[in-house]
Amino acid sequence: MGRRIAIYLIGLFTTALGISLIIKSSVGAGPWDAVAVGFNLHFGLTIGMWSLISQGMLVFITYLIERTSLQWRSAFAIMIRSWFLDLWLYVILKNVDLTTSIWLQWTGFLSALIIISFGIGLYVEAKLPKTPVDGLMVAMIEKFHLSLNVARLIIEVSAALIGFLLGGPVGIG
Repeated sequence: MGRRIAIYLIGLFTTALGISLIIKSSVGAGPWDAVAVGFNLHFGLTIGMWSLISQGMLVFITYLIERTSLQWRSAFAIMIRSWFLDLWLYVILKNVDLTTSIWLQWTGFLSALIIISFGIGLYVEAKLPKTPVDGLMVAMIEKFHLSLNVARLIIEVSAALIGFLLGGPVGIG
C-alpha cells in the first residue's frame, strides 16, 4: 500500500506540474483549470484553492445525485493536487515566463501535455480514489442513463462555459 500511495502522490505532483506549465504557457487551459484561473482573476485566493473549491463542489453535486455518502477520498486527492499546483505556480515556477516567445510558449504547452499524461498514468495505475469529475460522470451515467460521452461532454462544456464567463484561459489545453 505504501508503494501505491507514493506512486499516487508522484502522479498528482507530476500532473500539477503539467497543469502549471499549461497555465503559464497562456495557450489555453482545460475547462476546470480555466474555472480556477477565472475565479482567481476575480476573487483572489490562489488557483490551487479555487481548484480545490470547484472540485469540492463536484463532490457535493455527486453526493446530491447519488444520495450516498460524500466521496471524501476524492476530495483528499484534490486537496493534495491543489496544494501541489500552488507549490508549482507560486513557489517553484514563480518567476518562469513562458510567454516571451511563441517557441517557448508552445514548447512549454506541448511538454505539459506529455507531463500531464505521465502523471495521470501514474495516479491511475495506483488504483486509488477517482477524481471528482470522474465520480460525477459515473453518477450522471447511473442516475440519468446517459452514455459516458454525453455525461463527460455535459460536464466539460459546462466547465468551459463557466471558465469562459469568468475570463479564464479556455483554449486547447
